[in-house]
Amino acid sequence: MRSLIVALIIHLTLNILVFLKGWDVFKTRKVLRTPWAVIFSFELIVYLVGFVFFRHLPPEIVHPIRMMGTTWMLFLLYLGGLVLIFDFLYLVFSRQLTRPKTLLNQPKKLKLTAFLSSMALVIFVLYYGGYKFNNPTVQQVNIDVNKPAAKPDSVRIAMIGDLHFGYLINRDDARRMVDLIMAQKPDLILFVGDILDSRIAPVREQKINEELRRLHAPLGVYSCTGNHEYRFEAEEKIEYLNNAGIKMLRDSAVLIDSSFYVVGREDFVVPHRLSLSQLLQRQHVDMRKPVIVLNHSPHDLDEEVNAGADISLYGHTHHGQAFPGNLATQLVFEVAHGYKKKGNTHVYVTSGLGLVGPQYRIGTVSEVVVLEVKFGG
Repeated sequence: MRSLIVALIIHLTLNILVFLKGWDVFKTRKVLRTPWAVIFSFELIVYLVGFVFFRHLPPEIVHPIRMMGTTWMLFLLYLGGLVLIFDFLYLVFSRQLTRPKTLLNQPKKLKLTAFLSSMALVIFVLYYGGYKFNNPTVQQVNIDVNKPAAKPDSVRIAMIGDLHFGYLINRDDARRMVDLIMAQKPDLILFVGDILDSRIAPVREQKINEELRRLHAPLGVYSCTGNHEYRFEAEEKIEYLNNAGIKMLRDSAVLIDSSFYVVGREDFVVPHRLSLSQLLQRQHVDMRKPVIVLNHSPHDLDEEVNAGADISLYGHTHHGQAFPGNLATQLVFEVAHGYKKKGNTHVYVTSGLGLVGPQYRIGTVSEVVVLEVKFGG
């Protein structure tokens, strides 16, 4: 609930600031003031209705309300940012940095042109970002593991992270995503957590499990837990995924075809989570065989490297989803997105297939990762 209150405060603040800026800009074009006020009023009323009554409304209604609200917030963030940049540059070039009141006396035509141009740019960026979200990429990665496997000398793995099924990522998205995953014809499907987003109610009501049951691979379908699995109704959501055919590995390991191990770690929000070394020991993992570790958050790559994992797979970051979030994640994480060889461990952090909040990829990609793994030794 706290996160919803914070979102509401940010939403209201951005609405007020950008509305007042537009109201001032349009004082020379009063014909634009009326639609400007109508748009803001309509959006705010619908957003507040969704905020207060979302638990009492069907997903078919909550989905477009949340789509509109999250899109509007991103629109306001970008438009407000461009306005601030323009005002700053105006003060710099007019040599009035110490006199911000000069902004009140900007040439009317310049102010109007800059504002409308900024709006047009933001709309184009959002359109392109929506296209990128709805048209994920398939990232091919070749990995050579210097350990023998008993049977296959190679395996084709579909790696997927952060689907976030719920009110925003709905059954239509689930159908599209499952189709894309199955089109890769993987031998093994591995998720790295956050398959479900928040409450389980919208997932049940939309029967998303019917789409998940279409996932199949000769060597199985597995996932570790993510922090969103633990946000609400954790045990119920994990049971739901298990029943949908996704084997949830919770600080546990499975030997695949007597050849290699897949180890799934509990998310770091779980206080009793085992260290990877403890987990490998308790699960009697034979380190002479290849070991693939699923760990939702890449906040400490060294733990997998030091424990001797051959492949370590992560999600969680979304690569920031939308600019400048991608820059922020690169500062926070050693690997925010993509491949890295660290020691003897092959690391891949996926930016995810789904999203939290606004369904736009700006400066990032939605992806399915196909790992072509060859064993040797």
